[in-house]
Amino acid sequence: FAALMESLGEVAGDGVHPGLFTEVFWASLHGLATLTRAGRLPPEDTEQRVELLVDRLAVV
Repeated sequence: FAALMESLGEVAGDGVHPGLFTEVFWASLHGLATLTRAGRLPPEDTEQRVELLVDRLAVV
């Protein structure tokens, strides 16, 4: 978590606690991974989902 927060803390945005931002990112990524492994999300869109998550949260 600390390594992830080190990277994401810089893009958390004004007034957003870096730890909270990292928790939201981590939870979102974990949800994508869990749903993909369970076969609940189409595998052909996996890369696009991760890119969307990173691109949208990293610019906040």
